[in-house]
Amino acid sequence: MISPREATLALMGAVRMGRFDEKGAIFFNATVQGFWNSFWVAALIAPFYLLELATRWHYTDAPDPDVVAADLAATDLSIGVFRYFSVELIMYAMSWVAFPLAMFYVCRTFGWSKRFLHFAVASNWTDLIASALSIPVQIAISLEVLTGSAMSFMLALVIVYALGLSWFVARHTLNISALAATGVVTLSIFVNIIIRYWGAVLIAS
Repeated sequence: MISPREATLALMGAVRMGRFDEKGAIFFNATVQGFWNSFWVAALIAPFYLLELATRWHYTDAPDPDVVAADLAATDLSIGVFRYFSVELIMYAMSWVAFPLAMFYVCRTFGWSKRFLHFAVASNWTDLIASALSIPVQIAISLEVLTGSAMSFMLALVIVYALGLSWFVARHTLNISALAATGVVTLSIFVNIIIRYWGAVLIAS
């Protein structure tokens, strides 16, 4: 269990790194225990992610009501809802595990192993900052509160910020070049694409 002191310091570090202040990295517990504790962020974000999934299902991913009434029994719709949320939650868990695992081997390959824990802990905690911005925007889009140019602008802003923050964290916690940090961000995008593609296939099947 993570202590209140460690959580508070980590939040302070995440906020500072979210402002692109590299000194925020000193607030994280870059140990094996700190690494496992940083996954509490996933549990903290999960309720808000579920809310996003619910709005996305209701307003965008749910079957057309006329089609449901004509072609699907209530049990079929229940199975569809169950599959949707199950697959999405599995993808959520995979997204928290797959990238750190990939980076563990990347760090071993390129001689960054001594900095892996610094990177992994900071990456997990700063995901909280990125999610605090992205989830409300995604919900607003699903509810059609944001549409048109406003939607495009906010979505682009969130994506650019999240990628920029990921680059910043990799650059300053692994002590690597700008180009290498870009490679780390590219890897994270690639891993996410694979997970989303796999999930989309399962939901559609």
